[in-house]
Amino acid sequence: MLPPGTLRKFVLGKSNFIPSHSEYKRVLLTGQLCVITFFFCIGFFFLDLSNSVYHGLVYQLACALLAALSFVLNRLRFFTPAKITLGVAVNFTIFMFIQVEPQEVGLHVFFIPAALGAMAAFGYEERVKSLIMVFLPVGLFTLGQLTDFSIIEKTSHRSDLDHLNLLINFGGALLASVLIVYYLISVNFRSEKSLLENEKQISEKNSELIKLNTELDQFVYSTSHDLMAPLSSVRGLIHLGRVTEDTKELREIIEMMDGRVDDLQKFIRDISDYSRNTRLDIQKKKVLVSKLIRTILENLRSHPHTEKVKIELDVAADLVIYSDQSRLQIILSNLVGNAIKYMDPAKEKPTLKISARLRESHIRFIVQDNGLGIPPRHIHRIFDMFYQANEKAEGSGLGLYIVKQTVEKLKGTILVASEYQLGSTFTVVIPVYSEPESGIETQTG
Repeated sequence: MLPPGTLRKFVLGKSNFIPSHSEYKRVLLTGQLCVITFFFCIGFFFLDLSNSVYHGLVYQLACALLAALSFVLNRLRFFTPAKITLGVAVNFTIFMFIQVEPQEVGLHVFFIPAALGAMAAFGYEERVKSLIMVFLPVGLFTLGQLTDFSIIEKTSHRSDLDHLNLLINFGGALLASVLIVYYLISVNFRSEKSLLENEKQISEKNSELIKLNTELDQFVYSTSHDLMAPLSSVRGLIHLGRVTEDTKELREIIEMMDGRVDDLQKFIRDISDYSRNTRLDIQKKKVLVSKLIRTILENLRSHPHTEKVKIELDVAADLVIYSDQSRLQIILSNLVGNAIKYMDPAKEKPTLKISARLRESHIRFIVQDNGLGIPPRHIHRIFDMFYQANEKAEGSGLGLYIVKQTVEKLKGTILVASEYQLGSTFTVVIPVYSEPESGIETQTG
């Protein structure tokens, strides 16, 4: 079996590149038809020579040389001259021989692959030339049937070779016709396949656009509501502050205003995280996992429930990975922040366990708490945009949605197991890189 690309290199040369697949197939077909014509003429040349039939040798040799010339022109990227040269040579050679050979040898059947070859080789883009080259065999066949015009002077005839000539002519015409039809089928198959793939991509893009439009509508509506709510609350508190003269009440109003501003800042950070995750490429950096988690816990120190929760870390101090640090921080900050926010004050020992384990090319984070848990009817929707599963929720409902989108951006997975009033466990598995790529920045949390 020939190595892949052998036929292409033989017909087109090593350096020829044709961007259009249909044009490439037409050029390849032209080259193959040149080769078939050349060897067919040379075969008849030696057959007649060995049987002392000399009247057609010059014309057979001339047709073989023209086929070789067409092959060379095709390799040199003179595609149209190559096709015209081959078509004219084949049609006139057939015409000359059908005038002197008996119809029993079936030489006229070569006009059929000659017409098919013209249509296939020129294609729809050069349909005028194609039609002209189709009319050529039709006209020559008609001329041959209606007249006794002859160019070759026949000097002898071997009737014992008629049956052999019929078999050879039938085989040659069949081979050329099959090659041409195969080309047409392969081009049509590729076109249909490409069409189906494009339709599939368009369908997927449409589904994605519908989803994005739905999320965008929900995003705009919920964002405007969640931005207005704390602002309206602050405006109301400002009004109360203006009319009160009680210092203690004024201090409480300021604290409530401070809380509303915190909510607004958290919501804006969520929107920023969502935007960055959507737009920015993955940045592979060196991350010291334990330091990253401790930084997250330090940032959450000001949360009102943090001091009430016992936090247990199961992370090796020297665990280093190569991943996107900012996205890891978004994921873990949201999961740890939620665990603290929804701790169960009724429990004697609210606990949060954070573990990280490196397994071959993946790192597994587990964030487990014994907090309020998630009601079963909500568990399948907690990753939806703006969805809040807990009636005590005070956030935007974007947190877990952003977590899921960020995990998927990193080609990872996230699973949740939760029992209402008992607690929740989030398991995140993220692919990591064993070493930094050349030229990237390293960072250690």
